[in-house]
Amino acid sequence: MRVDCSGHKCCAQQPVLLITYNYFKIFSTLPSLSIKMSSELLTCYNKGCGMKFSFDDNSDSSCVYHPGGPIFHDALKGWSCCKKRVSDFTEFLNIKGCTTGKHSNVKPPEPVKPDKNEITHQMIQVTSTPNHKSPKPTVLERPPPDEPFVDLKTTVGASLRTQLEKLKIVEDNSTAEDSAADGSIKVGTSCHNKGCKTSYEGESSLTDTCVYHSGVPIFHEGMKYWTCCQRKTSDFDAFLNQEGCETGRHNFIKPKVSEEKQVRVDWHQTSSVVCVSIFAKVAMPEETRVKANQTHLNVEILYEGGNSSYSKTFVLREVIDPSKSDVKLLGTKVEINLRKVDAFSWSTLELPQTTADQSQGK
Repeated sequence: MRVDCSGHKCCAQQPVLLITYNYFKIFSTLPSLSIKMSSELLTCYNKGCGMKFSFDDNSDSSCVYHPGGPIFHDALKGWSCCKKRVSDFTEFLNIKGCTTGKHSNVKPPEPVKPDKNEITHQMIQVTSTPNHKSPKPTVLERPPPDEPFVDLKTTVGASLRTQLEKLKIVEDNSTAEDSAADGSIKVGTSCHNKGCKTSYEGESSLTDTCVYHSGVPIFHEGMKYWTCCQRKTSDFDAFLNQEGCETGRHNFIKPKVSEEKQVRVDWHQTSSVVCVSIFAKVAMPEETRVKANQTHLNVEILYEGGNSSYSKTFVLREVIDPSKSDVKLLGTKVEINLRKVDAFSWSTLELPQTTADQSQGK
């Protein structure tokens, strides 16, 4: 800038003085500006730091941070630059940095979001058709159901042996209560027929006539009676003193009656074996029969020390090999392992009723 003031002597030095004055006016404020900049606290954007700092106190060891990125995998959290992993998010935020350096107030660049249109163009649709392996049965026709049954090989497990030994001790003690030491019936033993009050007095008691009730007691709406004679009464003592309606021999030895029950049956399979588990506790090995042909499984179990029984014939879904099948008698269940003829999965254990009827009608 040039000022023409040559016509005035008094103004000959004014441009220089004006510029000099303005220069000192501007730059006289710079120290206060630099003081303000140095005293202002800035936020450090290094990962894992986040502290406030000033440029005056920013040395090479001021910041402790993570140069790597965060990692979240299998519910564990950590940084790629160090090995420490935690499961709690607060603990992850408090993981101390593994590198020292200067603070930085420069924000890290945000990741570039991919263009949706570009992703759409890059997507490739792939269609695949599942290749199911169809079963190839070696037996073209289902074997006839009237094939002879074969007894399956049976083994007794150690757990069942232990329980049978305990059961034998209990049975011996209960038998001793009704029998003398030499095996004869104790004098005074009561007849076990229902409604009979006769006691054993000797050999002649075995030939005496017993008058007893063959039915079972019924208690309904205050009335008491036996199903065999239907003589109803409301008095309990009168009910107990009702004379029997049938005659026969006395029974001084308590009979062992087994009650047929329904038990839980489960099954599972592998590629070659179908395992059927019948949860009958303490099965009696001498009274348990498991037989099978290629399409049927017949099970007869006497369990719970001979007090309960289970009987069922299974019409199997597919064909088995009885010669390679076996039975394991365990303390809590009877396990039957049936060897498959064709190595593929069964949809059910038993053949549906309608299909079974059709196969038997052929």
